[in-house]
Amino acid sequence: MKKTLALVVLSGLLLTGCATKQASNQTPATAAASPVAERTVEVPDVVGLTLDKATDQLKDLGLKVEAKDVNDDKSIIVQKNWQVVSADPVGKTKVAEGSTIKLGVKHLTDETATPTPTPAPTQAPVPLVAPVAPAAPVVEAPPVVAPVAPPVVEAPPAPAAPVAPVAPAPPVVAPPAAPAAVYYANCAAVKAAGAAPIHISQPGYGRHLDKDGDGWGCDK
Repeated sequence: MKKTLALVVLSGLLLTGCATKQASNQTPATAAASPVAERTVEVPDVVGLTLDKATDQLKDLGLKVEAKDVNDDKSIIVQKNWQVVSADPVGKTKVAEGSTIKLGVKHLTDETATPTPTPAPTQAPVPLVAPVAPAAPVVEAPPVVAPVAPPVVEAPPAPAAPVAPVAPAPPVVAPPAAPAAVYYANCAAVKAAGAAPIHISQPGYGRHLDKDGDGWGCDK
């Protein structure tokens, strides 16, 4: 009886040891067969948003936020008074959940430190030279030829009463008088003198009387 009981106890101990060994051998394999996959998220584009709204979006995706003043390295107290001007990594980038997104911010009263754009080369303007208008031809007025008046011959004096025979004196002939210059101020004066229309060859003709320059003045 005692021998049988000892065999039963020994058999139970052997079975228990085998089961424990088998369980210890299976545990690492099971753990290795089902690894936990790392989750990735896409970083949203938060540039231009206020810091409080950008922080809310990033934290909702399981990301951490680190903000820094890009101008004066001021302390950030009220997030809604700061605007995001840069992000590292940038928006649309795939990162692991729990990653830290570094945001560059500026105070809403500050100017954003932006690089000065390089001006595009411009072509020098070509100076425009206005064409020189041809000079109008100068038409010279024909010279006014005054008509020559006939010489005035005075009649000989009447002979004196014959007191004594006196030889008659030779007649005195006066030199021809110089022709008088004729001038009309306007067509009214020409018409008043009865000289209208007046030709270019007649005395008193002037360009101020001939508006159309056809050689006839005061003809209209």
